[in-house]
Amino acid sequence: MIKSESFVSVVTVIYGHLEEVYEPLKKLSLTLDESYSDYEIVVVVPGVNSTNAQIEDRILKDINCVRIILLSSPVYHDVALAAGLENAIGDFVVLWNPVSDPVDVVHQIVEQCRAGSDIVIGVTNKARSLRYSLIRKMMNVALRTIDYDIPANSTSLRCLSRRAVNAVTRIGKFHHQFYLRIQKTGYTASAFNYMPVKENEGAKIIESLRRLLRLMVFNSARPLRWMSMLGFFGSVAGLLFACYSVLIHLINGHVVEGWTTTILFMSVMFIIQFVMMAFFGEYLGRMLDENSAQAGYAVVYERNSDVMVNVDRVNVLETSLMHEPNNVQTGRDK
Repeated sequence: MIKSESFVSVVTVIYGHLEEVYEPLKKLSLTLDESYSDYEIVVVVPGVNSTNAQIEDRILKDINCVRIILLSSPVYHDVALAAGLENAIGDFVVLWNPVSDPVDVVHQIVEQCRAGSDIVIGVTNKARSLRYSLIRKMMNVALRTIDYDIPANSTSLRCLSRRAVNAVTRIGKFHHQFYLRIQKTGYTASAFNYMPVKENEGAKIIESLRRLLRLMVFNSARPLRWMSMLGFFGSVAGLLFACYSVLIHLINGHVVEGWTTTILFMSVMFIIQFVMMAFFGEYLGRMLDENSAQAGYAVVYERNSDVMVNVDRVNVLETSLMHEPNNVQTGRDK
């Protein structure tokens, strides 16, 4: 089998112990070695308490072309993926989850990307529960209001061409914005259907709503405008009720009769005010994050496998062009 000359980087974020993903990483390395002359597996570990030297030594000794990047502290998943993306050097970069994504999808999604889609989005074929489907559908409708339109049942699996990677890494911070920035690069995107090994529908409703709120607030000013409109209509309602109270007082003179209505209306107004204050607080936090000079992450160290380069690969090529078709202008044929 002739190996592809494209350099493929696979980025994964590990939150548990590295020992738990030893077998998937080893299988991935063997699979990549069969298809590509050059490849790397970039493992991002957020937090110094998430790994130990013995497990790292075992992985780096037994598995070829692995780079372990240890971050100084736990960070949001978006920031951890951004750290891996910025450090990846491949012509194609795959965002892969060793727990849920099968190994063979890496080659398939790279080939689909090479065929002309600079961004390929993984979409699961697995049947979902009614609860999950309803929540996901409502979240997708809300995300479309901020121009974040992704395929239904999409997963975290992604494949990006080098020019798409460059576009994502050039446009600033990644705090709660990573996937949205991938979607807004303007490059051609397509869906890749596959069956995950394991899929977690697990995020609780409250956690899902928190993620949705963060994503909307940190990526669009439209929720702020919605709160402004809500405050406007609340003010109009207050004015109408005030006019109604004056008319009732002038006509009947029974002030006590409106006591229950007044209390009810005041409660509604306080609810509206507190909701508005919550959104204003989120946007103030967004402004602080955007204006902060602090980097999104800090790297403690990076360790590499004992074998990082194919020893059978010669450093002289017959031509500067690749023999295989590449419609995304990635690599030496751009």
